[in-house]
Parts: sequence; C-alpha cells; structure tokens
Amino acid sequence: MTVRRSLARGGVVLTALAIAYVAGVLPAPAGVTVDHCYVTYDRLERQHSRCVGHWTRAAFDFSGPVHDVELGTSWHALAGPDDNYEWEVEVPETARRHDGLTVLTHGWVVPPFAQALLTACAGAVLGGLCWMATTRLRRRG
Repeated sequence: MTVRRSLARGGVVLTALAIAYVAGVLPAPAGVTVDHCYVTYDRLERQHSRCVGHWTRAAFDFSGPVHDVELGTSWHALAGPDDNYEWEVEVPETARRHDGLTVLTHGWVVPPFAQALLTACAGAVLGGLCWMATTRLRRRG
C-alpha cells in the first residue's frame, strides 16, 4: 500500500469522526443542565427517578433524558402525583449543572475521567470501523 492511499484513508476516517461528533453520534463530554426531575415508586416501594435536561454540543442545543442523576433527600415535591403517579421534585440550583457524557438524544452524569475514557474508546471503535470499511472498498475497487 502506498503512502498516498494511507493518507487518503486517514482523511476519510478523520472526516467520518468529525461528522459523527457534530451529528451527536459520537459520545462527547458536555455540561448537562437538569431542568426537571420526577420521582415514582414501584409496587415494592422502591424509588425510581427520571430527569430531563439540556446540553450544547458543537454549537447545537440538545435536550432529552439525563441518566444517573443523584436525587437529594431534601428535594421537595412541587405538587401531587400526575397521571403516571410521578411527583415532580424541585431541583436546587446547586444540583442543576453536571459534567456529563452526551449523544444526540441522551445525557449521562459521569465523572470527568470516565468522560475522556469513554469518548476515546468510542472514537477508536468508530475510527477502526471506518478504516476497515475503506480497506474493503479499496480491495474491491
């Protein structure tokens, strides 16, 4: 394989990674803001929570579910349960901003070291897949 082909394949891989990042397919660190949290209880009276928030990636705003938010014991219910037997709880200002890992429609609250590790792993996997795909195409053509 010539150096020229290797550089062309590397360019294809970098372009695919850039498009995946901008499109929100590649997980990337972002500041996640929690807007609303809801609490419900199952039949065994275990507490479950669901939070919704927003984040910005590559100058685009996204919103959706935010996973792994630790609810405080002092968060107050705003009203009675809704039709799904969920209580909306007040999210204090100190608990609104989190560092997280995001894709197009979901956000996860994770420690900073995990953000970099997971982003690097996802990038390596996607880059390897692009490299393999371009190798297959070169052999056929």
